[in-house]
Amino acid sequence: MTNRLRIIKESAMMALAFILPFLLLIILFNANGLSLGEHKNLTMMMIDMQSEYICYLRDLRHILLNGGSLIYTTEKVFGGDYLSIYTFYLSSPFNFFVIFFSNENIPLFFIWSSIIKMSLASLNFYLLARYISKFSYTKLIFALGYGFVSYSFIYMSNYMWLDGVMILPLVVLGIHLLKDKKHYWVYPLAIAYSLLSSWYIGFMICIFSVLYFFCLFASIFSVKNKQFIGFTIRFAVFSLVGGLLSITYWLVAFIHLGGTKGFTEIPPFKFFSLSSVLSGFLENNYAQADLIRQYNSYISMFVGVVPLVFASLYFVNKKFLLRTRIAFLVLVAFYLFMSSNTVTAALLHGGKEPTWFPGRYSFIIGFIICLLGSLSIEEAHDIHPIWYSVPTALGVAVIIIVNSTHHSDRLDKYPLSIPSIIMYFVVVLFSLMVSLANYIKLKPLQNEKVKVILPNLLAMLIAVQIASSYRGADKVIRENKKDNQYQTYETYLKDDKYSRSFEKIKQYNSDQHGSPFYRMEATFNRPGNYNQIDNNPMFYSYSGLSNFSSSSKKEVESYMSKIGFHYNGFFSKYQDGSTYSINSLFGVKYLLEDKNLTTNFHPYFLESNTFEKIDIEDENGVAFYKNNNALSLGFSSDKTSSYFVNEGYRAESGNMYWFNHFEYQNEMFTELDRSIGQDIFKKMTINSITTTIPYETDEFGIRTYRDVKIGDTISINFSTPIEGYGMPLYFSEKNYNSNFNFFIDGYLIKCNTYWNKGIFSFAEKDTHNHTLIIRATKNVESTKLIPELYYEDLSVLNTYIANLKSQEFVVDKIVNKMTAVDYEGHINITNNNKNLLFTLPNETGISVFVDGKKMKSETKMNIFTAIDLSNVSIGEHKVVIQYQDKALVAALPVFFVTLLGFVPLVIYYDKIENLCTKKRKEDK
Repeated sequence: MTNRLRIIKESAMMALAFILPFLLLIILFNANGLSLGEHKNLTMMMIDMQSEYICYLRDLRHILLNGGSLIYTTEKVFGGDYLSIYTFYLSSPFNFFVIFFSNENIPLFFIWSSIIKMSLASLNFYLLARYISKFSYTKLIFALGYGFVSYSFIYMSNYMWLDGVMILPLVVLGIHLLKDKKHYWVYPLAIAYSLLSSWYIGFMICIFSVLYFFCLFASIFSVKNKQFIGFTIRFAVFSLVGGLLSITYWLVAFIHLGGTKGFTEIPPFKFFSLSSVLSGFLENNYAQADLIRQYNSYISMFVGVVPLVFASLYFVNKKFLLRTRIAFLVLVAFYLFMSSNTVTAALLHGGKEPTWFPGRYSFIIGFIICLLGSLSIEEAHDIHPIWYSVPTALGVAVIIIVNSTHHSDRLDKYPLSIPSIIMYFVVVLFSLMVSLANYIKLKPLQNEKVKVILPNLLAMLIAVQIASSYRGADKVIRENKKDNQYQTYETYLKDDKYSRSFEKIKQYNSDQHGSPFYRMEATFNRPGNYNQIDNNPMFYSYSGLSNFSSSSKKEVESYMSKIGFHYNGFFSKYQDGSTYSINSLFGVKYLLEDKNLTTNFHPYFLESNTFEKIDIEDENGVAFYKNNNALSLGFSSDKTSSYFVNEGYRAESGNMYWFNHFEYQNEMFTELDRSIGQDIFKKMTINSITTTIPYETDEFGIRTYRDVKIGDTISINFSTPIEGYGMPLYFSEKNYNSNFNFFIDGYLIKCNTYWNKGIFSFAEKDTHNHTLIIRATKNVESTKLIPELYYEDLSVLNTYIANLKSQEFVVDKIVNKMTAVDYEGHINITNNNKNLLFTLPNETGISVFVDGKKMKSETKMNIFTAIDLSNVSIGEHKVVIQYQDKALVAALPVFFVTLLGFVPLVIYYDKIENLCTKKRKEDK
């Protein structure tokens, strides 16, 4: 074969390695009704992609097109660094192409970028397989198998993980090139990309690269062959280089991860079902969408039946060194063992057991199967026919285990796929026939009959692999459709339509020449959200108080819970959950309400004329309200040395009585201005409490009810005092008691379910008399009930707000810098015996400057930033509150130094290594 012809054939094969999965994916998604071009049918958005990732990607697009900041955001609760969100969810280079898609078309961006990533995964695997073994069309089988690994379809909604699947073959190719002293740039760039695109999946790839290095090390280790020393040094050096090239992402992410849900304890030890682990290799491993729910032993690495057969034959093929086969057997066993129990599985995930989507590293196991299969098939003709009993026995054993043992806590038995089983044993049979022909000396490499048989066999294997891969992927898509997991395009377009409403209020604020910084919220959540998670501020790009992500600070979420927001340990949402006082204190300047979507989350303080209704026409029927009492980003408050706002008091017995949401808010305002000394929230008068349930009352008046039965009720009749007429009314139950339903005036308030925990407002009646009915929903031996009924005294609140507004920090402009964001403004100080309090969390990187002089910042009110004004003179001053990402500042010099040295290191590394080798010899 001439060089020209060889180049043409290899180029055609490379193109086919990409085009074949590309076309199959288009056929697959189109056949299942997933939209690839028109705004109809289904999107690929499901689970977290609906509630989180679509919001983050829309926000990234907004930042890129409008010159926003990737450093800091006030779209988190109160505010926080942006890079923790960016490095975990958004850092794939593919995401920058989102600017070429309108907001309406972002679901199309998701599916097309995923198609390209999976097709590139196939191509990259082909490049690897082509390098490590001789040219053969069989590489297509295993390239397709890896490109269609079931992991990619099951976890496709976690679009940021697919970059890791795509780049893994190039990481391994880079390790082989290091071994062979070629193209030193491939490995470090591939490792850097894995960490840049998703440091989380990149971490798993880095672990695998070390393990794979040891497998290759075993193949070349010899006392006489000293090349293993050079290989080891090259691997260490260029691993370090790859890590340093991506330091601006993984180091920043690691530092910002502190204080988030990423830091949790290792789970209790528990072995998973063997059926759960082994079924991950099989076509029907995704038997129902519920398998990927909380704390399940599920893993998935199905790559088709052909790789399974030939991977098992690798270990009995004497063409490969015994120690190499043993090394790879240990590698496979390692991952299977690590997947077999809670503790080691958590370690592979970085020390935290996944809440959802377990086995996030399982694509690596699928990769190993494809790699070993691609090596094995080239030498399969020399395998003794008796060894074909191995894939036969393994297949039978796995079928028996998964069909006769308990699968998981969510699926009793694994559902077998008969067509897949037939295809598996057909592959074994045809492979055996070729081996048998060779074994009985039919001259398979020269015989004309065999020359006809082999292409036909190859065509058969490719056809079987296409069918097997397609069936496995199709199974996933169909299961998700059956469970209504995919969001319809119609629903997404409804969500997007609300963008025009939010843009109108932004334009209104601009027209009013208002400060460039303000907060707003919506009393409704968009229809297409998932799990009631409210990430509206990022979906519509505004500063708000409702946000959830894995990078949320736990101390901020805890604070939100204390002030009455609906929060269950994972999600925080605005909806009801707030009071007029909280809206004013934290600068919520505008509220948007769509009464068609509020259900029982209507904030009744809007009916108390606390917000001014703005006359803006809106096609969505959204009403706009302005809060004239909203404070600015900073305001003066009384001096205090207290870090925490008081949360309760101790009785003589030593017991701690914890404040409820309303008492806590009273304490907050009292702490801000002691000169007023009045409570804003005041209890309503309880006229009577009627119940047949036995109870005991403690020193705090808390009742403990005993032997509660389903249907038992407690009836509380209460009245609004005269001074509370026309004021906002609220209800809460501070124990978050989920054993009861609560009805106010016959209206059901599910305030203490998994989803709703916090403050609810309710409507006043003309009679000013109300009835609270508490009805048991389950049998319980004992439970504490402390229903709290309050009204909000607006006259007292207005006094507090007027005092706090007397010295306000008004933001004049926001300046985005490379590593920092400045909120510049002014303040007119008339009383410097105060603190200047900013409603931004006080965290590493926050600094405050007055007239260019850096002030000492402190944490006040549990989480907020404050400075002492004692040494600041009376009069007007320029104030800048700055957030600088110090982790990024520390990482950038290391990155630039590594980048500058990278090209010379790649070019001159051989010379450096030779000089070092020569020096060692001279020293001896």
